[in-house]
Amino acid sequence: MSAHLTVQDGYRLWAPSYAAETAISDLDTMLVDAMTPSMNGLRLLDAGCGTGRRLLGVNAAQTVGVDLSPEMIDAGIGLGTPVQGVTTMVGDVRALPLPDRSFDVIWCRLVVGHLRHCEGAYAELARVADKGATIIVTDFHAVAYAAGHRRTFRDGQTVHELEHYVHSQEEQVAAGAAAGLRSIAVEEAHIGPRVLPFYEKAGRLALYQKHVGLPVVLALAFLRED
Repeated sequence: MSAHLTVQDGYRLWAPSYAAETAISDLDTMLVDAMTPSMNGLRLLDAGCGTGRRLLGVNAAQTVGVDLSPEMIDAGIGLGTPVQGVTTMVGDVRALPLPDRSFDVIWCRLVVGHLRHCEGAYAELARVADKGATIIVTDFHAVAYAAGHRRTFRDGQTVHELEHYVHSQEEQVAAGAAAGLRSIAVEEAHIGPRVLPFYEKAGRLALYQKHVGLPVVLALAFLRED
């Protein structure tokens, strides 16, 4: 395994193969789908959108994806001309290139763990959220990290570990409150039958048995009330 890669270096290397679904991304999708309100007629932002694949086919009035890595966006739906109504742009979740109160639903998925401090990201999510907006933040679960799970990807024969910082549920709820967001739901996704096929494909059934029941994705929903 390589030394920790920065977010920019890591996702630049990961971009060509990122389209493959993983157990973590599958569980993230399950949680976010369950927590997201109907988006018919609403404005959606995916802050840290990666390739933008999660935004295709979303029934929203406006759909925007922002990511720090141009390589990730280009590996997916691409920068520039909107694809299927999705507009993408390069930007940092701590300094979003967007006006205040622009969105009704905001996703920030598996991003804050890459940040040494999460308060700046929460402040920006709150800034671009309109009154009544739902903000959903997911993160690699602190319990999973304590159990030895890491944010890794394979590049050829090399397994790279991405820069990661642990932010507890309490820390994130407090960061949201400081930004003016009210916590309305907290959910967890655990290793179980849903993701067994990923372990089978990788030939890691012993690891599955060891970690079954372990919470690996944390999801928090907030409301911008004012």
